[in-house]
Amino acid sequence: MNRNLERQSSRGFSLIEVTIAMAIAAVALVTLIGMIPQGMDTMREAGDMAIEARIHQQILSEIQMADFDRLDDYDGVEFYYDDQGEELGDSRGGGGSDAKGSFEHIYSARATVPGQAGGSMPPSVGGGSFSGVSFDQNNETNERLRVVVIEVAAVGGRAADFDWNDSTNRPLIATYQAMVADMGRDYND
Repeated sequence: MNRNLERQSSRGFSLIEVTIAMAIAAVALVTLIGMIPQGMDTMREAGDMAIEARIHQQILSEIQMADFDRLDDYDGVEFYYDDQGEELGDSRGGGGSDAKGSFEHIYSARATVPGQAGGSMPPSVGGGSFSGVSFDQNNETNERLRVVVIEVAAVGGRAADFDWNDSTNRPLIATYQAMVADMGRDYND
């Protein structure tokens, strides 16, 4: 009787059991491997969003620190960044190494600051004209407030010929809107 118990307890898995276990493991492994590309895309998109938000904050901080009467100097300026969101230059450089397309960059940003008397808005926020900011019933514009629109795009290899106004590029553009107020102080004196 002892021998029968020994034989039954030393028995291994049958070939059918091993085959079923391997099939289950293979299905699970194929499913996990199939999710890798989607996970990588999600991770890349999250990284782009974080860098774009940091670029927006950097440009907005620079504009907020500028003299309120010189905010027009930022209207239409393009900024260029590397893959980590570090600034490489901007379109105010007057050519040279800051000229668009003279270096490889990954992110581009553009600031739009419509004038106090009005101006136009970029196509990513609907385009059209802008006549200033008003908070009262008489529609009198507030001369101490300026709208700032900052557009950021991960342009990658299309950096030299990226067109902000091309409707096919619109999905690539993250748009941020803010207001800058003249606090009535001059920190330069």
